[in-house]
Amino acid sequence: MNVPELEHIRAKRVNAGESNEKETVYCVEYLNQPFYNNLRDSVIAQIGLCKRLLIKTNVTYERNVIEREILILKLIVDLLEY
Repeated sequence: MNVPELEHIRAKRVNAGESNEKETVYCVEYLNQPFYNNLRDSVIAQIGLCKRLLIKTNVTYERNVIEREILILKLIVDLLEY
């Protein structure tokens, strides 16, 4: 890839970020988490919290976000064990 292609990609991203259209974005917040001895224990606790949140959630797109978060956290645990 040459430099002009990289500049073109950057310019498109800036234009997309400056649009007036608002897009709904979801994130999972982890509240009241104690400190853990290692990162693996913390991520496993977050997976458990997400699974409990998934049980309580009935909205399809919110469930998709939570399921994606669980998948990402499981991949992180796999990488930590690797």
